[in-house]
Amino acid sequence: MKVSYPWLLKFVDLDSLAIDVEVIAETLTMIGLNVEEILQQEGDYAFDLEVTTNRPDCLNHLGVSRELATQF
Repeated sequence: MKVSYPWLLKFVDLDSLAIDVEVIAETLTMIGLNVEEILQQEGDYAFDLEVTTNRPDCLNHLGVSRELATQF
């Protein structure tokens, strides 16, 4: 599943915390959403996540944002 970095920014204020894209990828992996790849296109980032079947709450941007917000 691909998750857009700008969409995550709409739900979690990561810019004001000055958190790097690599740190976000490590954090997502740490909470159980394995980041297979960080895609970069035209200055924009997207995370290619492996979401397991026991995490249906993370099958959209809002669910991933909620999980990410608990870590910051």
